Amino acid sequence: MTKLNHIIEKVLLAFLKVFISCTLGGATAWCWVQFFNNETLQAYYRLGNYFLFFIILISYIFIARVYGSFDIGTRSVTEIIFSQIISIFIWLIVCYSLFSLISYHLVSVKEFLIMFVAYSLFAALWAFVANRLYFLIHKTKRVIVVYNNIDAYISLKGIGKMKNRFKIVKTFNNDELPLEKLYDEIMRVDAVFLCGVPSDYRNEVVKFCVANDKYAYVKPKISDTIIHGSKTVQLLNIPIYRCSRVGSSYLYLVIKRFIDILFALCCIVVSSPFMLITAIAIKLYDHGPVFYKQKRLTKDQKVFEIIKFRSMKVDAEKDGVARLAAENDDRITPVGKIIRKLRIDELPQLFNILGGSMSVVGPRPERPEIFEQYEKTMPEFALRLQVKAGLTGYAQVYGKYNTPPYDKVQMDLEYIAKQSVWEDIKLMLLTFKILFMPDSTEGVEAGQVTAERNSEE
Repeated sequence: MTKLNHIIEKVLLAFLKVFISCTLGGATAWCWVQFFNNETLQAYYRLGNYFLFFIILISYIFIARVYGSFDIGTRSVTEIIFSQIISIFIWLIVCYSLFSLISYHLVSVKEFLIMFVAYSLFAALWAFVANRLYFLIHKTKRVIVVYNNIDAYISLKGIGKMKNRFKIVKTFNNDELPLEKLYDEIMRVDAVFLCGVPSDYRNEVVKFCVANDKYAYVKPKISDTIIHGSKTVQLLNIPIYRCSRVGSSYLYLVIKRFIDILFALCCIVVSSPFMLITAIAIKLYDHGPVFYKQKRLTKDQKVFEIIKFRSMKVDAEKDGVARLAAENDDRITPVGKIIRKLRIDELPQLFNILGGSMSVVGPRPERPEIFEQYEKTMPEFALRLQVKAGLTGYAQVYGKYNTPPYDKVQMDLEYIAKQSVWEDIKLMLLTFKILFMPDSTEGVEAGQVTAERNSEE
């Protein structure tokens, strides 16, 4: 890609983001002036309306960025539309609350329903047009893929579906391709993907790509993720990466606990009717227990009992073997299929959060038996237990139920390295999005005990 094309892409993306933000923000501000401003005790005039427009605009941009609603070129049109609809829905709730607060009473919902439908249709049209414009300018990168083992390669198989962004020309196993020959291949394409290759080999390739203005896409290993989250210290005038066990500040832990309690209490109150209906449905189906309690591991391998609505038959593990749910698992009851689909089976974990054995955000707690299986082939799996287990996290937001544990560990370690109040809030907001994504609940293959894959180290 030439520098001119790169600049044009940047300018186009900036224009597209500004266009939809100002259009939706301006339309909402116009609705405020036309329908709601006169309902206030003292009508807002020019300066007040300008300030309100600024708040409306900034809130939309913030929410849209959190949900990836501007990610033209890196996501499919369907994903962009879905993200925009979720963003608009949450944003209009914020605007409704703001308008009601200013007006000192609940304003009419009708206008907001019309706005939601109109904005969603506009956002869908914008996504189609923006995507088409972007790929009229964007040059598809011709790439080669270099891998060390088939598991590492499979984890990146999705890039083959991104035909507008990448065209895979060749694939190589690094054992069969000396560096000199690889360099010749790289010079014939735009980029190289490196997945699971030895560190010394990878480092030489990355340096070569940087020196020759080629893109290098590297799938990190767990050690890379740990180093990425390290602290930089200056020793003897040399920058040194200091890697250590994570130690969260006392203030962060206090704020996090406060958010956990507040979140759990609010969700229990809101979801109580759904939990009651679910409990009755489970009991009526087979007269078995409503709840399912299971031993799980949290921070420092401490054992606790997680609570879920029972979605499987009472004797689902009568053979004594711990296993994950498979696709089309016949152990799942009809009621269980529905509550799993809607994520209602997870709601009782709010009581775990309230009691302090879990947090809202953190690595998902694993069963001791399955933890031992993972640790035999992947000792790094224990690094997830540096923090308290959570209801949601990186692996749930960015992965799937059947995402391999190696990739999940990397995601969890990424969160552990970045953990902050803002990161927790961001993941909580993103969790709302995945509630409507069916592919994130896919099970593992039939007969598979865990979601395990060979280590890529």
